[in-house]
Amino acid sequence: MAYCFKKRESVAKAVRRLGTERMENALECLRDRDRAKAIHCARKDIKKVRAVLRLVRRKIGKGDHDRISDLLREAADHLAGPRDAYVKLNTLKKLKRHFKTQLAPGALRHVRFTLRNSCDAEMKSFTQKKKARQAGRVLRRATKELDGLAVRGKGWDALRRGVKMAYAKGQRAYQLVVEEDSSDHFHQWRKRAKDLWYQVTLLRPIWPGHMDAIAGELEALTEQLGDDHDFAVLQKTLEDEFAGNGHAREVEILKGLIDERQRELRASARALGARFYAEKPSAFCERLAHHWEIWRGEKQPIPQPDRIAA
Repeated sequence: MAYCFKKRESVAKAVRRLGTERMENALECLRDRDRAKAIHCARKDIKKVRAVLRLVRRKIGKGDHDRISDLLREAADHLAGPRDAYVKLNTLKKLKRHFKTQLAPGALRHVRFTLRNSCDAEMKSFTQKKKARQAGRVLRRATKELDGLAVRGKGWDALRRGVKMAYAKGQRAYQLVVEEDSSDHFHQWRKRAKDLWYQVTLLRPIWPGHMDAIAGELEALTEQLGDDHDFAVLQKTLEDEFAGNGHAREVEILKGLIDERQRELRASARALGARFYAEKPSAFCERLAHHWEIWRGEKQPIPQPDRIAA
C-alpha cells in the first residue's frame, strides 16, 4: 500500500484511499497487540492519516477535519501507555550504543531493569484493559467518517495551501529554536517537520529524484528531533521516578550523557534547518506545483536547448 498520490486519481479519492489504507494498516498492527513495537507502528499510521487531513484541511471544512482528528487522537491515546514505555526503553538502548566506548558493559543496569519492568507492566495493563479493542473501535468509526469525506477543489488547488502552510510552520518553528533552546520548541519543530515529511512522501511520484532528496533531509531532521524529544522524556522520567531510589550515581551519569547527546542532536538539527528552510514558503510551494502540473499532464515541460557538440 504505497503512501503516495496516483497520477490518474482525484485528490478527493486519494485522500479517502490514503486515510483508509493507513487505518487498515494500524488495525492490522493492533492484531499483534502483545508487542509494544506493533503498537508503536499503529500510532505512526495514525499520524500519517492526520498528515493527509492537514494537507487538505482548508478544503474539507473545519467540522469534518476536527471530528476525524479527534477520533484519531482518541485512538492514539488508548495506545500511549505501552508506546511511551517502549520508547523510553529503546531510547536508553540508543544512548548506550552511542556512548558504548565510554560505558562499562554493565553500566546503567538498574535504570534499564526498571524501564524494562515498566514496559512489561504497561503491556500487561494494556492487554487486561483491552485497549487495542477500544482503539480499534475508534479507528473504525474514523474510517466510516473518512469514507464520505468531501474535498473541495481539484488538483494542486486542493493541495497548495496545505503544502505552503506546512513549510511555513516548520520555518517558524525552526526560527523559534534558534531564538530559544527549549525542549518544547524543539518538540514543536519536530511535529511541523514531520507533517511536511509525510506530505513530501505523498508527492514523491511528481518528481521522484528531487522529492526523495527533500524527504531524505526531512527524515534526517525528524529523526534528530525525535531522538531529542525522547531524551527529554527520559530525562523527565529520571527526575520524577528515580529520585531517592538508591542509584543516584547511575542516574547522574545517565543525565550527563543525555545532556551531551542532546547538544549534539540540536546542533546538527539547527544546521540542517538553516539549509532546508532558506527559501520562502511560496517559492517552495510553487516549485512543487510546477512539477505536479507536468506530472498530471496539465503543463508541458520547458524544452531544453540542444547541446552543441564540441
